[in-house]
Amino acid sequence: MLREPHHDNTMAILLDGKALAEKIKSELKEKIEKMQTKPGLATILVGTNPASQLYVKLKAKACAEVGIEFSSYFLEENCPEKKILEVINFLNKDSQINGILLQLPLPKIFDTDKIISKISPQKDVDGFHSDSKVVSPNVLGIIELIKSTDVNLKKKKVIVLSNSKKFAEPFKNLLGTSFVEWLNPKVSSSKLQAISSQADIFIVAIGKPNFIKLDMVKKDAIVIDVGINKVNGKTIGDVDPSVDKIVAYRSPVPGGVGPITIAMLLSNLYQLAKIDK
Repeated sequence: MLREPHHDNTMAILLDGKALAEKIKSELKEKIEKMQTKPGLATILVGTNPASQLYVKLKAKACAEVGIEFSSYFLEENCPEKKILEVINFLNKDSQINGILLQLPLPKIFDTDKIISKISPQKDVDGFHSDSKVVSPNVLGIIELIKSTDVNLKKKKVIVLSNSKKFAEPFKNLLGTSFVEWLNPKVSSSKLQAISSQADIFIVAIGKPNFIKLDMVKKDAIVIDVGINKVNGKTIGDVDPSVDKIVAYRSPVPGGVGPITIAMLLSNLYQLAKIDK
């Protein structure tokens, strides 16, 4: 994984999020074993979205692997909002819970921002609040993948193509590069191509299967695919694998950002538990 960017007639190196996640979890397990009280994570799942159910199971499994106490709260899709807020209030006060995870997306009938705002910043393991003690595990996972290339990032141009400018903001302070720009996917295709093809590091999170094509990326770029799309029963990303002909590194879907995001979620919980002590 830590190899030099490729040259002509070779393919991109695929960034192994699973292997990196296992390394982080192994180190985390050693730290948690030394703690007198094991950290506690609580997950709230509203409804029966199959993808969300799978994510909760994966997080439960990961917690068991590193020694984190895991508890889950399952609520009906049509439950009153008051019920969700009651569970959050209960967990905010529970001294054995260091982090609260509200599994998203919520059913459309709910005000997601309002409900998230009720999670204590001290237990905001997803880093949603402006005064949260941790940063989004998704962002942290992406940064870990980029750093795993061992490429010098100082003079690299970073383009974040996403539906949310808020998603792009943390990269400005955490990547240590001189330039980070947010690119709205709603811009014209010609402008999008002109900007994206200049990116040394291209982070894509738009939810459009195989949207990024070969002519939209720069030679020897690092491409991080955050997209998760279901097409004919298969999970694919936002980036067409054809880009591998010219880019240096690409995070695959699945197996890239997903596993490392869960590992960083556990790392966040450990940080919150340390602060709590």
